[in-house]
Amino acid sequence: MRQTIAPHPISTMTVAYDIATATVTGLMAGNEFAVAAFVHPQLHKLGQSVHAQTASPLASVLGKAMPLWYGVALLLILGAAFEHRPVSGSPGVFILLAAVLWAATIVFTITMLVPINNRIAKMNPQQPYDCWLQDRSRWDKLHQLRVTLLIMAFVLLLTGLFAGAATTAL
Repeated sequence: MRQTIAPHPISTMTVAYDIATATVTGLMAGNEFAVAAFVHPQLHKLGQSVHAQTASPLASVLGKAMPLWYGVALLLILGAAFEHRPVSGSPGVFILLAAVLWAATIVFTITMLVPINNRIAKMNPQQPYDCWLQDRSRWDKLHQLRVTLLIMAFVLLLTGLFAGAATTAL
């Protein structure tokens, strides 16, 4: 005899939590997309001196703010996976996949992007190191992959959250 687990009714707190989770992760993915699509392409159009003077403090400030934002988003996604359990059900699977992808993006960021970002953040903008523009180009290519992963995670999250809301509404 197969036992089915009925979804628990959705509460106001669950809806508020889901909105907060979607907002934090959506803003994070959108911010990273804006950097890739708008900010960095414009920086590359600047002269090398102005580019260096802009890139170094930008790398520094974003390097300080982003780790917390990434971590909070991951914790919210994991909380949403818990809230929409069982994970074996459709909504939970999508949310769990979003968490796995988000966590993989964090590991990718720490291992591939952070070292480049730190070099650029610490450079003297008046006398940048020799290959800093090559580092910037490499960072931009890796960042495009990161943006793709974040958007995929965000879409998986939204799919799970909407599926969870639709399932409990039935």
